[in-house]
Amino acid sequence: MTATLRPMKAADIDAVCTLLHEHMNPNFTAKRWKALFSPKWCEEKHDLGIVAEDDGRIVGVHGHVCSYRIIDDHLERFRNFSSWYILKAYRKQGLGSAMVEMACADPEVTCTVFSLSPKQTDFFKTLGMSVLEEERLLWRKTGKGYDNLELVSDPVKIRQCCDMRDIRVFDDHHDLPIIPVLVASRCTQCLLFLSRAVKHGGRIYYDVLYRSNPGMFTDRIQDIAEALLPDEDCVLAADRRFMEHDAGGEVEIIKSPRFFKSARVKPRDIDLAYSEISLLGLKLD
Repeated sequence: MTATLRPMKAADIDAVCTLLHEHMNPNFTAKRWKALFSPKWCEEKHDLGIVAEDDGRIVGVHGHVCSYRIIDDHLERFRNFSSWYILKAYRKQGLGSAMVEMACADPEVTCTVFSLSPKQTDFFKTLGMSVLEEERLLWRKTGKGYDNLELVSDPVKIRQCCDMRDIRVFDDHHDLPIIPVLVASRCTQCLLFLSRAVKHGGRIYYDVLYRSNPGMFTDRIQDIAEALLPDEDCVLAADRRFMEHDAGGEVEIIKSPRFFKSARVKPRDIDLAYSEISLLGLKLD
């Protein structure tokens, strides 16, 4: 059995979502998978991904979540890889590597992988992708006092207080399974997107997906943990590259590193927003 690769079309979405539900992860309904292919921030010509097709039947998919972001006042295009699956009968034919090579072919696009099986780490390195992150930092509530810091969780108030750039990011993620928080002091503020998940023996992780003001975020990270975390076994977790300087925190190794490929964007400017993590409400490794 042989298959050919081609760009995914809107007409393929239902078949692809059925494939992913029935074979990749039956715990995700086809409707939930469909969220990957219709994010509200998409341009009209959305790059949905790549499919493997055999005699009109879709037998594999390499999904893409695309977005345009302003980085250092330049408009940059991002392509987050998701839902990479090939039916067993079509594996070991080079389709998987060909899909990744096709997805990475445009040097103007920054490609990212945030949820990858540890078994595929070496494989992605051979395909020319670089490790984006291998460590996260953890902060706990200690009872330390703080002042001049307010956390705003009301979506209406958050939107009222944000500038136009943050309003766009906030609106793009509205109604997705994330937690928006505006961290405000008298002179500056920082918009955060968080995901909440129970991991590692029942500990609750508040993972940072996005921060709009890296300097404030770094300088006030312990105060944010004090204000945000409940009195339980909880941690505030952030990828190391999110920090502008050493701000302490306990180092934790990420079991499956995050990857990227970019000739234009630096790792510190690559966050976890506009990705399958927020669209599907995935638990970060």
